[in-house]
Amino acid sequence: MPYDIFISFKNTDANGAETQDTAIAEELFRCLTEQGFRTFFSKTILLEQGAAAYKAAIEQALDEAHVLIAVATDVNYINSDWVAYERESFHNDILSGRKQNACIVPYLQNIHNLDVPRSLRNYQTFQIGTHSVSDVVEFIKHFLRSGAASVEERESELSLVTGKHLSTYSAKTREEFKRLHIQADNTRAADLNALDYVTQQLGRTEGLRILDMGCAYGFVTKDRFSRYEGVSVLAVDRGEELIGFAREHNAFDGAHYEVFDLESEDFDEEFEALMEKAQIEQFDIIFASLVLHHLKNPQKLLRRVRKYLSNTGFIVIRGSDDGSIITYNDDGLIGKILDIHLNADGISDRLNGRKIYSQLINSGYKNVVMKNYIKDLSGLSLDERNAVFIERFSYRRNYLKKLVEKDPYDEKKRQDLKNITFYLNELENKFDDETFWYCEIDFIGIARKR
Repeated sequence: MPYDIFISFKNTDANGAETQDTAIAEELFRCLTEQGFRTFFSKTILLEQGAAAYKAAIEQALDEAHVLIAVATDVNYINSDWVAYERESFHNDILSGRKQNACIVPYLQNIHNLDVPRSLRNYQTFQIGTHSVSDVVEFIKHFLRSGAASVEERESELSLVTGKHLSTYSAKTREEFKRLHIQADNTRAADLNALDYVTQQLGRTEGLRILDMGCAYGFVTKDRFSRYEGVSVLAVDRGEELIGFAREHNAFDGAHYEVFDLESEDFDEEFEALMEKAQIEQFDIIFASLVLHHLKNPQKLLRRVRKYLSNTGFIVIRGSDDGSIITYNDDGLIGKILDIHLNADGISDRLNGRKIYSQLINSGYKNVVMKNYIKDLSGLSLDERNAVFIERFSYRRNYLKKLVEKDPYDEKKRQDLKNITFYLNELENKFDDETFWYCEIDFIGIARKR
């Protein structure tokens, strides 16, 4: 059985004593083993196989593993011969394409950013003392159990909206997990405003049957719909690990979290089976938050779900639009960021909000009302301002980072990543400045079926 994970660390210091890194590596080994992952920990292997077989065992484990954890509490340790060899060998295998769906997880302490080896700089880094061993293990668990956190390979398909390759967006990273939680909080007022309008039109809040399309981890699902008495919610997403998290952490009475691809070629057959399982015949509310812009053909989905909406029911679609952003005193940073981001391949439709009205009408809906919600930075605390930055901007670098990881020798992609990283860092500083003003619109379309 091949190894899943390789732990790289400096075992002894200049005096021959065990390093702090060894204790950290041993705790990682224990926790990962308890989770069922076959983990290479050199101290154990040396005891089991002896010095003669030690190097061969390292080489084999490096070839097999999908994750290398680089543990270091000292810059000298991370640059020691064997640790550097293990790290660089693994990194080169990723760059060459020999290792598919693999990554390095740096777990570092007391190492200045400038001293971090270049081969580690583009990976998600955890700080010893700030992040626990459990944080690292949880990240790796999601990475490995989600098929190495890779986006489904549909690169040959083009979006019918943008004309570019389909969105490479993935919620299956620790960073995006956190951002989606922030996003759920930041968009609550917009959703509740729309849902209050819908329930007033329906004349009730009890016994509602609701479809939530693209529920991810279930943060929005539970927050928006668990407040309704006697509710029955079918919440779907194609990510198995996302649905697993939702079932475990965001369950509530009447919630049915199910794995389902909204663009499945067998949509009706698969979806109707889920409706039958949830004992729902029709929906009073069909809801989608920030989903349509990731799809190849949004109108096709809107047409497909239309027949499952009751004659008195409402569809509620929330989207965003980078064109709605208005700022004062940003020194042109947002324009530069959007210019790089919007021209990158594999991004979602970042101009989706303005299209919701016509998409609904063209998909067989009537009485379309736009309940757009304006939000800005005025009156927000520094923490709340930072949360807006994380929600709306921090993730954009990830698209460029993926392009560089896929094609590390493309100089333009590398320069774009370098530039957007710089601009984002400068913009983050702006959000900390109370004189900086930012405004945007959450676009929400509400309609009934024709």
